[in-house]
Amino acid sequence: MPKVALINPGKEEWFSSNEPLNLGFIASFLEKNNIEVRIIDELAGQDVKKELEKYRPDIAGITAVTPLIHHAYRIAKMCRGMGILTVLGGVHASILPEEAQKHADIVIKGEGEIAMLDIVKGNIKSGIVSRPYIKNIDDVPPPARHLMQMDFYMRTKDRLPDTYLDFVPPHTKTASLLTSRGCPFACTFCHNSWKGMPWRFNSPERVISEIEQLVNVYGVGAIFFIEDNFFANKARVKKICNLLKEKKINIIWGANARVNGIDLEILKIAKDAGLRQVTFGFESGSQRILDVLNKMTTVEQNKSAIELCNKAGLIPQGTVMIGNPTETLEDIRATQKFLREADIKSVGVCITTPFPGTKIWDWCKERKLLPKSLDWSDFTYDRVTIPVCEAIPPKEIKRLAHETADIL
Repeated sequence: MPKVALINPGKEEWFSSNEPLNLGFIASFLEKNNIEVRIIDELAGQDVKKELEKYRPDIAGITAVTPLIHHAYRIAKMCRGMGILTVLGGVHASILPEEAQKHADIVIKGEGEIAMLDIVKGNIKSGIVSRPYIKNIDDVPPPARHLMQMDFYMRTKDRLPDTYLDFVPPHTKTASLLTSRGCPFACTFCHNSWKGMPWRFNSPERVISEIEQLVNVYGVGAIFFIEDNFFANKARVKKICNLLKEKKINIIWGANARVNGIDLEILKIAKDAGLRQVTFGFESGSQRILDVLNKMTTVEQNKSAIELCNKAGLIPQGTVMIGNPTETLEDIRATQKFLREADIKSVGVCITTPFPGTKIWDWCKERKLLPKSLDWSDFTYDRVTIPVCEAIPPKEIKRLAHETADIL
């Protein structure tokens, strides 16, 4: 049976806040099917060439988000030069498979577990491979953390003190969990808007068993649920919280939520089970812009979410976006006013970035705003990659983003 190396590319430390859970799921799924697999993690400091020479895999699977895709292409070229069958996957390759195909033998479009297994077992050598989404995600074992550089990732709070882990005390071992897939919403700036996959959840029992492993095997003291909306299924959240208490699992945790997806009751239950921080995508203090972004929320709900967290004794945190389609200076001032008046200490300010496959990307394409050549490494939320906001020049957008960040 062929040996598989799964590779996490990149050298920019800011992208190394979470373990490569996507590769971890593929690795555990392959192991479940008796395939020998390793994870090679450049973001965690491993030398990919040395590790490949040592392990000598038959197949290399490389993932990447858009701003790191140039690293994926660099490593793909290296793998092909070494005679290794090279597979590219992940969000960017799924959206632009024809581009990715120029750099690899095979491109996986969509979820990677079944596709990668079929490539290994089915002797597929070329083309674009797409398989149906996994309906019951409990069928995929927990990510193969024994193949990851866990010592590196558990130090995220100390390595990246300005990251989103406000609730984590220094020198606490941290880990990330992804316990659901998909999203029913269609925000214009988000990759979920093109996937067309239903929302699927791990069972509460499965979530608890993964947390127990992190605590008992790795000594983790804090976890963050990185899915877009952990509180989507309140019955599931309550069951997870009850099990955490029943089993006396001593851990603190944080999670992402929608501002219209929480209430005081669920926050109090979660706080009692270790919740310390909730992170929201506020996006804007202008109702007009929230509507443009198809956020399906209101400015009042933004304010209410912060108040509810404070009332429950939790840390509210979140992000806003500057430089949105049709945005005016008046809209940006409304966002700044919202932040000044909110009882919140930490908000990340992003410059609106139209990623390929999103509705904002299509909007820019229709208006001929896309330049002839793009450097994907610029897609990092801290600069104007494409002038989405036509009313305000890019330099001024950048200045206003810094001005907004300085409010807190």
